[in-house]
Amino acid sequence: MPIIKTDQPDSTEFWHNLFSRIQEQLNYDPQDKGPEFDPSTLSALRLLRDPDLPVPLRAINQFSEGAKKRLYRPLLPPELLVRFGIDPITWRGPDGDGHVRLVAPKEKGQLKIEAFHRLDARDPFAYIELVDNNFNGINVVLVVMNDPESPRFDTDVSPEGERTLFGTVNRNLEAEAAAMAAGLAPAQVRRGLRATNIALLHLESFLAMLGHESFAAEPLTYATALLFESRGFSYMTGRRLMEEIDREFRPGGRLHAALDGSTPFRQPGQEKNIRGRAWAIHDGVLRAIDRSWNDVRMVKRLGHNAGINTFPDAVY
Repeated sequence: MPIIKTDQPDSTEFWHNLFSRIQEQLNYDPQDKGPEFDPSTLSALRLLRDPDLPVPLRAINQFSEGAKKRLYRPLLPPELLVRFGIDPITWRGPDGDGHVRLVAPKEKGQLKIEAFHRLDARDPFAYIELVDNNFNGINVVLVVMNDPESPRFDTDVSPEGERTLFGTVNRNLEAEAAAMAAGLAPAQVRRGLRATNIALLHLESFLAMLGHESFAAEPLTYATALLFESRGFSYMTGRRLMEEIDREFRPGGRLHAALDGSTPFRQPGQEKNIRGRAWAIHDGVLRAIDRSWNDVRMVKRLGHNAGINTFPDAVY
């Protein structure tokens, strides 16, 4: 059924009148550039006027729930959702609604989106968290892709039942040792889905839609930093630390010597692979060079590969 009746005697006049009415209803003057840009309030008309304008999350969060779902939906790869029986448009799954949860409060420039293969699942198989930064840009706080059917290791919960915050506040050493033996990296509770690459590609497309040329991230672990390197990230801060870590893990280096078998996470030979180094760093081995894992900040320019590799010939 046609939406607009077109059998008018003068089609040119018809379309002119139609668009005039639409323009009048929207109170839209193409010559009016509007007030000075305020990132916290961004109208749809402003987006139409300036498609290159970087749009903050806080502006999107002012929209209705339906509009936010439409705009944030591209962040989740459809093939990943379909793999677990979730419709990539409606977000309905085997248990109905609720498989995908979107948190985008109007008063804040932040976004959390998580997807569950079952409504009673303990962990999401996909979790993405983004925040606005102070430079009208966007930071990636966390991107996690878990295999929900793989064994779980409670590295995120202490033996007393307290949250470890990825091992930064306290640790569950028994769970960490088991996770390490199973081939996981620090901060992982399950095996990954091998979907980080496609998730980052969707993130880049989403940010391009919003008019951002780059985005920032703070890698939680050494393994994450190297993963980001392989995906084309460069460093804002921390590259010298990463290069120093590689030097000191080489034979004759202080980190190499610190792999003395004193803990399960400091075994000789761990320097040869990313996981081994990452667990030693998680265990505090950087104190051997009077350093700690902090202030490592990375940036990714959309469509560009920085070509940085601070661990040449690395294996995972």
